[in-house]
Amino acid sequence: MTKQMRALVCLVTMVLGAGLSLAWANEPGATTSASSQEGEMAAPAADTIRPGEKLNLSQVVEIARQRQPSIAAAQGAINANQSKVGQAKAQYYPQADASASFNRVSPGGTALGAVSRSHDQYTAGMTVTQRLYDFGKVAAQVEIQKTTLDSARSNLASTLDQVVFNVKLAYYDMLKAAKNIEVASETVKQFGQHLEQAKGFFEAGLKPKYDVTKAEVDLSNARLNLISIKKGLGLARVVLKNAMGFPEAPEFEIVDNLRFSPFLVPLDKALVLAFDNRPDLKSLLLKRRAAEQSVELARKGDSPYVSGNASTTYTGDTLSMDSGWSVGVALSVPIFNGYQTKYQISEAQANADILAAQETTLRQTIQKDLQQGYLNLQEAEERIATTKLAVQQAEENFEIASGRYEAGVGAPVEITDAYVLLVNARTNQIQVLYDYRISQTLIEQTIGDSANFEN
Repeated sequence: MTKQMRALVCLVTMVLGAGLSLAWANEPGATTSASSQEGEMAAPAADTIRPGEKLNLSQVVEIARQRQPSIAAAQGAINANQSKVGQAKAQYYPQADASASFNRVSPGGTALGAVSRSHDQYTAGMTVTQRLYDFGKVAAQVEIQKTTLDSARSNLASTLDQVVFNVKLAYYDMLKAAKNIEVASETVKQFGQHLEQAKGFFEAGLKPKYDVTKAEVDLSNARLNLISIKKGLGLARVVLKNAMGFPEAPEFEIVDNLRFSPFLVPLDKALVLAFDNRPDLKSLLLKRRAAEQSVELARKGDSPYVSGNASTTYTGDTLSMDSGWSVGVALSVPIFNGYQTKYQISEAQANADILAAQETTLRQTIQKDLQQGYLNLQEAEERIATTKLAVQQAEENFEIASGRYEAGVGAPVEITDAYVLLVNARTNQIQVLYDYRISQTLIEQTIGDSANFEN
């Protein structure tokens, strides 16, 4: 190896070493923490529901967290943004290119007396460039991508909250339908007993045929209502399976938790928690920060940058090969780009202003939703005591009507009216408990991190 070649190898090694040193200096060091954090989300799929199994709300939520495809999509967005961070960091490293070519050359003409011949021509070379200083352009791009990655992580948390919210709504819808079936089944049973009683009185000559016919009509209507409510339960189960991300799950039952449990977080504390915990608000704040960083990056558009370069080439034919090399430092200074930098700054600032306005809007929406949620919760809580009393009164009224009919002094319409009142009272009680749970769930979703609320 010639002295020139040895010198070139040393220079190329120096450029590469300088580039790698710059790259490692800009690495944060903890490159695996993010991936390990997301890895904890990837729990194995829950696909072991047994037919007829009874699931509580926590189990249903956990299945949804493991299987919902929207969560996988949000995780994919995180992975994509992690790659963008790597792409931005790639500019810290040296850029090396190698090339080689082969040509068969035939002279276009010959001098008098010369011999024309074709020959092979070979060319090979390598170029290494390294950005040495750019007034923070690459560093700004890396920070923007890191902020965008953090925003994607907040989007994943927001998606998780939305999945939990949807599952809870579907769970309570199915539970309300199941409770209504209990009421409708009891109605069928009661009207069936009343029919047997009317038949007995008619056969004994104590009541007219009208009582039997009226009891048969009541029983038929009760059976039709039961069929309709059973369909509603089937639809609610389908919605819950879909919310869980498990549409092919076998038929299962759910635990009844449709009861009053006071929500103890006051409104002022809920508002503070919401502003601290809402992942969509965190994501918006991070997007705004990225937009502000983009403004700073745009302002660096006219900044010069310094780069180092080294290259070597070999060219010739089969008889002789010539070599050459070069090494140097280049300073690039943008002079005029048609006001492109000015408009890039203007665009970046406008995007930051848009996100600032969206942040204000979201904060106002959170405050409004919480206020409405607490008003709905208070109303439902007040209705719970009223409906409980209404059920007790309707039960007493039905007992009185049944007693009068058994004593032979009551009419069948009294039985029907009394039981309709009882059914309505029980249905209203189910509805108000459902409304309370839904109001509570809406408040939890507005606060954020709803998976940590135990219902």
